[in-house]
Amino acid sequence: MSGQVPDQTFFSLGGAALPDHLEETFDGTPEKSGWLVFLKVAMLVTFSVFVLRLWFLQIAEGEAHLENSRSNQFSSALIPTSRGIVMDRYGRPLVENEVVFEVSVVPRNVPDPEAMAYELATLTGASQREILDKFNGFNKSRPYASSTLLSGLSRADLALLESRKHELDGLTVELNSVRRPIKGDFAPHVIGYIGEISQEQLEGGGYPGYRRGDLIGQSGVEQSLEGLLHGQKGSRQMTVDSKGRMLQELSVEYPQPGYDIRLTLDSRMQRVAQALLGEQAGAIVVMDPRNFEILALASSPIFNLSDFVGGISRERWRSLNEDPFSPMQNRAVNGQYSPGSTFKIAVSLAALAEGVITPETAFTCAGSLRLGNHSFGCWNRHGHGYVNLHASLKHSCDVYYYEVGRRLGVDRLAARVREFFGLGRTLGLELKSEKAGLVPDQAWKMRRYGRNWNQGETLPVSIGQGYLLTTPLQVAQYTAVVANGGTLYRPHLVKEIVDFDGRIVHNSSPEVINQMSVSPEYINSVRKGLEAVINEPGGTGRRARLADVRVAGKTGTTQTVSLEKYKGYSASNRPYKLNDHAWFTAYAPADNPEVVVTVLLEHTGGGGAKSAPLAAKVLAAYFDPSIDTNLMPPYQVQPDKPSGWKGDL
Repeated sequence: MSGQVPDQTFFSLGGAALPDHLEETFDGTPEKSGWLVFLKVAMLVTFSVFVLRLWFLQIAEGEAHLENSRSNQFSSALIPTSRGIVMDRYGRPLVENEVVFEVSVVPRNVPDPEAMAYELATLTGASQREILDKFNGFNKSRPYASSTLLSGLSRADLALLESRKHELDGLTVELNSVRRPIKGDFAPHVIGYIGEISQEQLEGGGYPGYRRGDLIGQSGVEQSLEGLLHGQKGSRQMTVDSKGRMLQELSVEYPQPGYDIRLTLDSRMQRVAQALLGEQAGAIVVMDPRNFEILALASSPIFNLSDFVGGISRERWRSLNEDPFSPMQNRAVNGQYSPGSTFKIAVSLAALAEGVITPETAFTCAGSLRLGNHSFGCWNRHGHGYVNLHASLKHSCDVYYYEVGRRLGVDRLAARVREFFGLGRTLGLELKSEKAGLVPDQAWKMRRYGRNWNQGETLPVSIGQGYLLTTPLQVAQYTAVVANGGTLYRPHLVKEIVDFDGRIVHNSSPEVINQMSVSPEYINSVRKGLEAVINEPGGTGRRARLADVRVAGKTGTTQTVSLEKYKGYSASNRPYKLNDHAWFTAYAPADNPEVVVTVLLEHTGGGGAKSAPLAAKVLAAYFDPSIDTNLMPPYQVQPDKPSGWKGDL
């Protein structure tokens, strides 16, 4: 009513008004004041929860949310680069880059990884489990960054992905390129394959700037020249929405393609070497002795580079690694074998350099040499009679080299072959798989076995057996040193490095490692002996003769097991793994060498009978370009090879 003061029905408590019927509750009695305490506690707890949550969001997870907030506004994406091309010495490409599509993912933008993996596997045919495993790896290491989830997708895959892109939050499809060999079975051990970088490689520190999902060289020159071939990726800065979809491109840094590599390989000679080996386990090295350029580097059995395009299947990878004949191994540079009688070339020059013999020094071979209580036999048990340097090489007399080794001693022998021919170490061929071999001496045996060397161990080393190990490349090295008159060069596979504009930025030139300190007359004496091996009656390598070109070379046959293992078998029924390795190494023309050929065949028998004919065919193809290499029959693999491998050793 007008002018009438209303009854006071509210009062204030801490700025808040309560109704009349509640006022009586808070009249100071214990029962009524309990409600007040309860209300205050409830307000305090509620306030504390809000404060704690704010702290957690702004302090504990503040940086993550800040990054996520930024990613909802700005994002960067890498632009793939074009990998450099690998070519042969004449500029013929051995690999090519094929444009494909790839799927990239920002893990934190994917709301349901399981559903995403299922959908992507359904659309592309990829493994759902592998997709999810890869995604989880990205989510742990780079949750806010874009990483490649699938690569090598076709246009058909792209069409399916575009039709369902609304269900694939956080994924983007981009252009990229995959490595494809021109011919998958051509020089696979030299070229090498491409594979996704592993977590161990990323953490190892050898690949700065790389990320999960990147493809890198995993073998061959693809691996050893990765830094040159890979190029430099570009980047794109853009604004995106909350689901990672681009709204606007802000800036672009364009990628820099990798360098092209021109190898020293001669494609024709590589085809010849591979064709002749066929499926027989072994290796053929073809080298220019004037500069140590590698013209062919064949290893057998081989694998197919095409299996690795777009990623090799687990089943195929398992079959390659479980194959008893190890097709992934490059026998030419990392197969380590006793070199057999081919090593007599190196022993001859070491002994001449040390003054232990002259070309006229002769010993009598009666079929064996007795040292202490042990008899060391010659391959010719009837003996060679009176033998000098020339005859020792021609007939490959073991007793002659036992006598030389006994006088020379293992330490002087080891020192000279390391110095003259680079044995016992790698010389820096552009393949990471290159092995050093082993040149034993007294100090090595003490380190390895804790025992002194005895003279009886020198004799087998003197004929290329015992503890001695070399690779086919190293046998080609000491053959080439003799062929060129005493110069050890660094063997190499890279001839030129070319930038994207076609400019040569590096041109390989011969690099001298050592000049042999041996009289030219002595070197010539060894060379004359190597000519006799092939061109004189009684020579062990006469099957390597050519009608129009004079060839010089040396045979070698290497025991692979002890004599005890041979008991109970004849040469005709011996299991594959009990057979000797067959060596032959040669150069031509004998008077002015321009090519070296070294052949190793595993478990085939004598080098003169088995390897020399193959070397002759390689040399014939080199000197006569009209020879149709497709008509060259490969070495006939022994029929017991598969069962023999698992046999009776």
